[in-house]
Amino acid sequence: MGSIKDIVEAVETRMVALGFTQIDEVFDFNAVPESKINKAFRIESSLRTGRYHSGNLSNPVESLEIWIAYKAKRDRRAVAKTGLDDRESIETDLINAAGISGLASDPLLMMDQEASNQKLLPNHLIVKLAFSVDYLRDASAS
Repeated sequence: MGSIKDIVEAVETRMVALGFTQIDEVFDFNAVPESKINKAFRIESSLRTGRYHSGNLSNPVESLEIWIAYKAKRDRRAVAKTGLDDRESIETDLINAAGISGLASDPLLMMDQEASNQKLLPNHLIVKLAFSVDYLRDASAS
């Protein structure tokens, strides 16, 4: 079985393939990145529920948040539209990515519409795409 680490790494790989750049800097709707990189992203995950079954099988559900920062240049409306287009591209890619669906953890990704949002700030567009990840893992001691 797999782990959330495997799922996050597979999502990171897909984001880079789509032309985004991963950065270590933490940013959100209240703190923009100092980096000058356009289409920068970072990923956060947190456990929502951990269900356990006989045979040491665990079926956790995690929150997976992809934060994206766009440099808002002169045409701020175009940047906002780019964020919307990219959201659909990312959703489609993650749902269809063999590198994710083929993981041993058999992850089921679901878009969390209530938590996904975007905010246009003076020099940035910040987008948060939130997913629920329902997957399987071996909970036996290694």
